[in-house]
Amino acid sequence: MLNLTRQEKSVVRFLLIFFLVGGIIHIYNVKVASKHAISNIETIQDSLKSKVAYNDSMYFSTSKNSDKKGIDEEPLSLNTATRAQLMQIKGIGPVTADRIIKYREIHGEFHSTQELTNIKGIGIKTVEKIKNEVTIE
Repeated sequence: MLNLTRQEKSVVRFLLIFFLVGGIIHIYNVKVASKHAISNIETIQDSLKSKVAYNDSMYFSTSKNSDKKGIDEEPLSLNTATRAQLMQIKGIGPVTADRIIKYREIHGEFHSTQELTNIKGIGIKTVEKIKNEVTIE
């Protein structure tokens, strides 16, 4: 066969063991790690689907916050509205609704709709968009 020295035989053994261990690690990564990656991708997809559904419900709903407001619907009172009621207003999400309620608890009743600009996340443009949907009464 091959006439190899003792040192050469040791190198060949080392290389064989090295490639064998590398192959086993590669097979493990392909089979096991891909399963974890797939489950992570599915988790991310589910999360994105729920966020898209929430955004769709907030911006494309035909509830009382749409531009086609019914004649008999009354504006929502900023001084008595609950978190859920505030979230029905287009452009007001859960965080902003909480901020409105917290502002109301600290400063008392609203005296004008322009006071909403004192709340983080609500600017003049937002107040102009929702002024027909809210009241201070």
